Amino acid sequence: MPKKPLKFGLFATKPHKKWAIIAICSVIIATTIDRMSVIVLRNLTDSIATQPIVFKAVWIWAIFYPILFLLAGAFWRTSGFMGLRWFMNFRLTAYQALYEYITLHSKDYFNSRFAGALTNKMGNAVDGTESVFENLLWRFIPLIYGLILYIIFAWLSSPLLGLIILIWTIVFLSVNWYFAKKIQPKSYEYAKSLSTLKGRIVDSLSNISLVHESAFLRGEREYINKYIKKQRDKGISEWQLSEWVLLTNNILIFIFMALMIGASVYLFQKNLVSVGVVVMVIAIVGELIGQLLFIGMEIKNTTKYYGEAREGLEEILTEHIINNKPNAKDVDISNGNIEIKSIYFEYNNSKIFKDFSINIASGQKIGFVGKSGAGKTTLVSLLLRHFDVQEGEIKIDGYNISEITLESLRRAIGFVPQDTSLFHRTILENIQYSRPEAKISDVKEAAKHAQIDKFIESLPEGYNTLVGERGLKLSGGQRQRIAIARAFLKNSPILILDEATSSLDSESEHAIQTSLENLMKDKTVIAIAHRLSTLKKMDRIVIIEDGKIVEDGLPEKLLNKKNGIFKNMWEHQVKGFIIDD
Repeated sequence: MPKKPLKFGLFATKPHKKWAIIAICSVIIATTIDRMSVIVLRNLTDSIATQPIVFKAVWIWAIFYPILFLLAGAFWRTSGFMGLRWFMNFRLTAYQALYEYITLHSKDYFNSRFAGALTNKMGNAVDGTESVFENLLWRFIPLIYGLILYIIFAWLSSPLLGLIILIWTIVFLSVNWYFAKKIQPKSYEYAKSLSTLKGRIVDSLSNISLVHESAFLRGEREYINKYIKKQRDKGISEWQLSEWVLLTNNILIFIFMALMIGASVYLFQKNLVSVGVVVMVIAIVGELIGQLLFIGMEIKNTTKYYGEAREGLEEILTEHIINNKPNAKDVDISNGNIEIKSIYFEYNNSKIFKDFSINIASGQKIGFVGKSGAGKTTLVSLLLRHFDVQEGEIKIDGYNISEITLESLRRAIGFVPQDTSLFHRTILENIQYSRPEAKISDVKEAAKHAQIDKFIESLPEGYNTLVGERGLKLSGGQRQRIAIARAFLKNSPILILDEATSSLDSESEHAIQTSLENLMKDKTVIAIAHRLSTLKKMDRIVIIEDGKIVEDGLPEKLLNKKNGIFKNMWEHQVKGFIIDD
């Protein structure tokens, strides 16, 4: 997908080129008719000035003048209706393409960016590109094409007048092109600073409770003010240059007026042109002044839109780190046999796994234990292919996960994270998300297994209750049980539990253990856990330190191992949690 706004605009226009072509042709025809009005005005004036007056000719040109106005208006409105279809469908295609592209970015891409800023960049990319094309259609095409017509009309009346407009047009366009190239990078920097500011404000407001609780309102305001001032400074730099454009254009327009009116009067004195030509020149000058006085502002706005679009497109259309290979297979994984062979992985120049290997048999339930940063969560991320290993391979049911589609891989894995985030949608939609085609009866059955059904049914709106942004209307335990219900509904052959009961109190955790046991039946289970109640249900415990397996075996075997790491953790448990450091 093109990163340059003009190329991206053509990309989004291609499916709707019919409307674009009709709109452009309508603008060209309307501009031609509009500019022909000066010819009619010239002929009307000459008819009146001719002695004796031929009233038939006068009436012909007098009637023709308003007819041109009606015809031009009809074609302008045609361009408007066609432009409406073009640009509304353009927005549809652009938003769909950008959203599809951005959703294929890796988890790391989103972790290092503000969600609010990305939304803003997508809007800027679409709105900015659309505005550039709108200005081209209804501002610059009529202006440049109109200047060409005026050059022809003036040349036919007097080569000198045509030459003046031609030379002046070349100078005018060259000067404005020069300024446009100067303004464009400043517009880009301004758009970038504005996008950053909005992202910082979203981040600040998203954590406003923390700001209040920390009594740090003044400090937070000062932090945001730095970005506000930076955005202001970038805006001043851009605007100052735009004012120089306006000033330069005013001087050029003054020169144009003086040359054209002076030359036409001089030629009239020498009987080289008629009075109608003088009137035509005055009409041309008047028409162009109306357009050219604000062309500097149009250039400023267009370069601003271009800069916003470019900044948004470059951020969104960065190369995907994780994607499907061209020949990736869509497969059905049913057994859940996992083989990790001699993998090497480093992140941010920190080596996490070096020649790491482990096999997890189909249906085996394995608990990973280790200190924070040992590599447990990274291993889960590699299995889900949020990252790719630098060396080695990960296979599931004999398939190298880098050679199958991401959808088929993740379809085979149910995941209950420690920090459950929900959509600001209904409870029904959140549970159903893992299997959109599921019947309401299946959803209710999953909720029952997750011990959340009674709570849901106690709500006034029941399963149609909106959960709030990120599910914040619910408690942590309620959110986690909805995530567990979602995993029940998905019923994948592989289940990953990342501290799946960490947000539950002891009573709730005890109540859900039977449900978790049912959920884990006939599945390959990978559990990252510190609760004894979860670990003692595992077939196998693996202790990881610094990306290496330091203990591996049956829970009973490890508990009987003299000076064993797991045994030591177990003996130092606190309220049902093992202590890993």
